[in-house]
Amino acid sequence: MSAVTRKPTTRDLRIDFLRGLAMVCVIVDHSQRTSPLSWLSYERFWVVTAAEVFVVLSGVVLGMVYGPRLVRDGWQVVLRKLCRRALTLYVSFVAVTLSILGLSLAGVDISSVTTWDPGAVTWFYDPLSMNLADVRDLALLRYGPWAFEIVGLYVWFVLAAGPILILLRRVSWRALLALSWAVYIGYRFVPLQLTGAEFETVFPILTWQLLFVHGLTIGYHRDDISAYLARGPRVLPIVVGSVSAAFMAFALSNPSVSGPAWLHWSVVSPERFASLYERFFALSDLGIGRVLNLAVALPFGYGLVSWSWSVAGRFEKLFVTLGRGSLGAFVLHIYGLLVLDHLPRTDTLWMNAAMQMALILCIAALLGGMQQLKRVRVQRLAS
Repeated sequence: MSAVTRKPTTRDLRIDFLRGLAMVCVIVDHSQRTSPLSWLSYERFWVVTAAEVFVVLSGVVLGMVYGPRLVRDGWQVVLRKLCRRALTLYVSFVAVTLSILGLSLAGVDISSVTTWDPGAVTWFYDPLSMNLADVRDLALLRYGPWAFEIVGLYVWFVLAAGPILILLRRVSWRALLALSWAVYIGYRFVPLQLTGAEFETVFPILTWQLLFVHGLTIGYHRDDISAYLARGPRVLPIVVGSVSAAFMAFALSNPSVSGPAWLHWSVVSPERFASLYERFFALSDLGIGRVLNLAVALPFGYGLVSWSWSVAGRFEKLFVTLGRGSLGAFVLHIYGLLVLDHLPRTDTLWMNAAMQMALILCIAALLGGMQQLKRVRVQRLAS
């Protein structure tokens, strides 16, 4: 029996593995050091980033976990647990931001993780200059360390997950997805930002909800989808693989990313790539090309991990640990980025890769230790 099905867990290790792989890409990209790892981490093989993968898989996990609870325990229990989860994310965002302000007060150079906004960056460098408006902005999650601001997006998505799950149960998935697409398309005509937070300049809620809602729907109906795919046409995996290969060839034609010649193809010209990317693959607007790319790349990646689990499973301890503890990994990587910024800059590719790998392994080790302590505590309480 494979390691995927052997473990007594209700979670899918392959999903946690993919979340962990996305977390590795986040750490490498946010380190802003060129290395063989960075050659492969950002939009290299598909025009998809770790952010899209995280948003979809977060929805899938919530749908898998809270869908059955909605049926078994009722909506009140589900809403209470989701609100508690959103509160955890909220407190994490505020606490991390306050800790960075504390380091700034102590004289530590925090420029590598500060916010991007020209106004807010003033009180990041001089926290004593904060006024009531700045405190309000912090409380409303409008500004934080740039590499952590996406957590603000998850706060709102987790709060919305309860009503979305109730709609899935009481209305239908078709109506929900139709509404989600209507909001996504509507943003093209009326690009509203709901929160005024800096994260919405990159991750507008009204567009990125499309990924989260689809993820929730997939997680909620996971058994039905699995059964449908099991009896579906055998040509479907071939189609998904072929379309994924086409998107891969397109992504490898990106002239703006670093890397050796074998990672730079010429399927389309640089001018054509730039034009198509701007029209259909914009990150902040979540272009339709990016959505379609993700729609085939994520199932392809899941299938590839499943097929190769005899090999991929050997790295389970690293990637599953990062995937299951993604919030902790996000928190720890902020302080890791500060440490990296205070190390000497180098143009040596393999030295940069060594620093990135050391940071990844340290984060995974800390998370693994905390998860082990939690298991021990639970066992003691149960005994």
